[in-house]
Amino acid sequence: MPLFSVKNLTKRFGALTATNNITLDVGREGIMAIIGPNGAGKTTFFNLLTGFIKPDDGKIFYKGTDVTGQKPYRIIRHGISRSFQVVSIFEEMTVLDNVRVGVQRNLGLMNKLFLPYHKDRKTTDEAMAVLEHVGLGHMADLPADSIPHGDRKILDLCMALTSKPETLLLDEPMAGLSKAERIRITSVIKNLSLDHKIILVEHDMDLVFSVADVILVLHHGTVLAYDEPDKVSANEEVQSAYLGREVADA
Repeated sequence: MPLFSVKNLTKRFGALTATNNITLDVGREGIMAIIGPNGAGKTTFFNLLTGFIKPDDGKIFYKGTDVTGQKPYRIIRHGISRSFQVVSIFEEMTVLDNVRVGVQRNLGLMNKLFLPYHKDRKTTDEAMAVLEHVGLGHMADLPADSIPHGDRKILDLCMALTSKPETLLLDEPMAGLSKAERIRITSVIKNLSLDHKIILVEHDMDLVFSVADVILVLHHGTVLAYDEPDKVSANEEVQSAYLGREVADA
């Protein structure tokens, strides 16, 4: 049984068809990258999988369960979590406190008025474990607004990890990063893929072709290619629609 099974998935915004009758199965392991030109429907497809928008037609199954149109908070309960292109963290709080909030929410302790998260040992231990797992343990006591942009991206990813997801969706994890930061994020993603299914939307082709086990290429809301990286890079339609232009612009 596939992890995700998408059947005839369609989403329209007025006269624009953002995703057009997409049908595919996503395997349970490894890293899947979603690429394509601007306006190809990547973000729409991502948002459909995570419940941020509802499809007009079609179905989404996760491990055989119909999750079509479910709200994001219900999607998370199935073991699916995501990060965002724009970092969303509590800048006035420490790195550790940011993750503590996520852990406390996952433990169902947000309504415990007399249980401050910074005094609860289980919350702190779990938060520190997440930070150590991605290499941010040494920054635990620093204010979140004082750490480099690359570390802020990793901290945002930590927030997604606090729900203990089986599947992790990353929206342009390389956006706005320096070369050194990109190398580090690549290492973090590879490490996370050992324990999580990773699905990412990304424009950085170096990252995509260095980490992805399978690549989905979208173009005008339809599937242009869905295959292993070497086969995608050799696909003439993909080269014409996307990769060739990327090379020319480099």
